[in-house]
Amino acid sequence: MNLKLINNFCLISLSAISYCFIKPSYSATILNCSGEIPKKTTCLIKARSYEVDILRIDICKENPFPSYRSTPDFSGSKCLNVVTVNGITNKINLDKDSKFNISDFIPNDQIEGQYKFLAMTLKNKFTISGEYKIGELKYKTGSKGPKDIIIDKTNKKPSKFSEKLINWRGKKNKDNRYCKQGGTPSRCDLNYNGIKLTAIGLNKDYFETYGDKTKYIFYTSEFPSPITINEKSKGYFDIKYIKNLEVYGDGIKIRSISIAPFLFKSFYYRD
Repeated sequence: MNLKLINNFCLISLSAISYCFIKPSYSATILNCSGEIPKKTTCLIKARSYEVDILRIDICKENPFPSYRSTPDFSGSKCLNVVTVNGITNKINLDKDSKFNISDFIPNDQIEGQYKFLAMTLKNKFTISGEYKIGELKYKTGSKGPKDIIIDKTNKKPSKFSEKLINWRGKKNKDNRYCKQGGTPSRCDLNYNGIKLTAIGLNKDYFETYGDKTKYIFYTSEFPSPITINEKSKGYFDIKYIKNLEVYGDGIKIRSISIAPFLFKSFYYRD
């Protein structure tokens, strides 16, 4: 078996709370937390729980959502649908089932070629919980949002809270430090820890939007090198997401624990 690491990390950053005091910069590097209170910066911890609803995953020969379009074009970009949710109870859970066989989503001999992009569509709702231990104290997420921090020494589980994307530029229409040229209200070309991708808000009809009408989030990333597939190809994709939270501190207190970018790694195994 031949393993090919696609090595693309896809992410979505929702909250500006944890980095609102940091000097704006299109490229950002966020380090892991070290067991101390961050000093006017953010650091990363692993989430206790991280829940997302994935609606569909596609691989495409061309970019399915270039900047001049207002809705994704799966057909024109010659995309192969890896998986799509059908029905209320059918969900894509990458924690339980992260492998997708090529033989399951190759429809005919028209698919031969090189695939350059991976696209994913999510519901606009992210639910997380987590905690950060400093000495004997544990800083835990509350149910009211990123700034609701519970401090104790017990083993009680942290509470869950949910967030949605409303506007990449925030309520005050300020540049998003993770987005190229600050982003637009609906679209962000992200660069986080050296990883680049595009994330776009969609309404119920899958047209680009922002604000309260944002029901879905679409994003796409380009593979470091194209993946060649034909009707005789055998193998599978293994897609795993990494569930991180961002901890922000002012050097004295932990001020917020927020949803970090949604990341995943894709591996392509050839039989």
